[in-house]
Amino acid sequence: MSEFKKGWPTLLGAMIGTMCGVQTLTAYTQGFFAEPLTTEFGWSRAQFFLSFSVLQLAGVVTAPIVGALGQRYGLKLIGIIGLVGHAVAYVILAQNNGSLAFFYFSFVLVAVLGAGSLPIVWTSAINNWFVKNRGTAIGITMAGTGLGAFILPPIVVGLTDSYGWRLAYTAIGLGSLAVSLPIILAFFKEGTDSENASDRANAEDDKTSWGLTRAEAMKTRQFWLLGAVLFFTVFAVGGMLSNFPLIMGEEGLTRQQIAPIAGAMGISVVIGRLTVGMLADRFWAPAIGAVVFAIMGLGVLTLAVSASVSPALALLIAISIGFAAGAELDLLVYLTGKYFGTRYFTEVFGVVFVFFSIGAGIAGPFYGAVSQSAGSYTNILFATVGVLGLSIALFILLGRYPDEEQLEP
Repeated sequence: MSEFKKGWPTLLGAMIGTMCGVQTLTAYTQGFFAEPLTTEFGWSRAQFFLSFSVLQLAGVVTAPIVGALGQRYGLKLIGIIGLVGHAVAYVILAQNNGSLAFFYFSFVLVAVLGAGSLPIVWTSAINNWFVKNRGTAIGITMAGTGLGAFILPPIVVGLTDSYGWRLAYTAIGLGSLAVSLPIILAFFKEGTDSENASDRANAEDDKTSWGLTRAEAMKTRQFWLLGAVLFFTVFAVGGMLSNFPLIMGEEGLTRQQIAPIAGAMGISVVIGRLTVGMLADRFWAPAIGAVVFAIMGLGVLTLAVSASVSPALALLIAISIGFAAGAELDLLVYLTGKYFGTRYFTEVFGVVFVFFSIGAGIAGPFYGAVSQSAGSYTNILFATVGVLGLSIALFILLGRYPDEEQLEP
């Protein structure tokens, strides 16, 4: 418990930074903007969800840069700049009058200005404070996405229904900054302060600080396997999350019914984060990932073969998806540290995150385009089950942790 006693302020700051960062806000709110914007401007689903591609594929460029800048200039500074930039970009996003080009450009701004609020920043600090309880600490940090998923959908639906989507975009952008900035300023510490300076002074000679450089990591088999499994899992989870309101609407549920179900999904994300984090400290993490995504696969298969979906069944399916979403980024962070070490974690994670960005970037519009072409989401749901099966196999192929990792206390 000494790690939590020393590291809880940073843990709190990291969780709130994650909750208010670019990944959480877009992943768990954008689907609720689909109907208002496509109705008002006459855009197709594929055109609307291409905004996910623009955002995430821009992350292919920004994620490695943020990793390098955080390693060089400090995580706290980069995080604050990212949170402020993210809020500014959302205000700009709200100014659209029907231009698709401006809509996509706005998401480029979200990606670039908000890059410092990516999980790369917050989880890198956690690695500085936690060793024995790293998995649990990462789970708590990433639970911020689940809190956002629980809180944001009802807010977005309420604001868009009562005041319009422009005010909703502005409110969640500025609101996230108002919540996060004071907490980051007051609590977030990178692990370079006097409280743990003596530990870090010996880091270069400490077996617990082992790590591969970015170039060394990219030469390993595990790097590409991890990249592949992350690509496929985020493709499946991202596609389901971004299209969830439309999928459930196709099943006959109303927006008012879907919003609380999406909120429950957010709670399952939190539970998934914490559960997977604690289990990863005790068991082989790839096996945990395989089990979690098998459960999601069963939920998606149930949705695909069901003749009708009641709110109760939709809730169970949402929970299975949310739990997997909770495991996804936790495992991304945890396995990066376990297979490649923590000494150069920020830089290595910045490159690993590229696979996440590509998968998340193409998932939303791909799901939207296939469903619109086929006239329903049935085909893409069956394809999702296949993708999850492939992901499970890739998890197992990752193999044992490196020998250096076994030396951690």
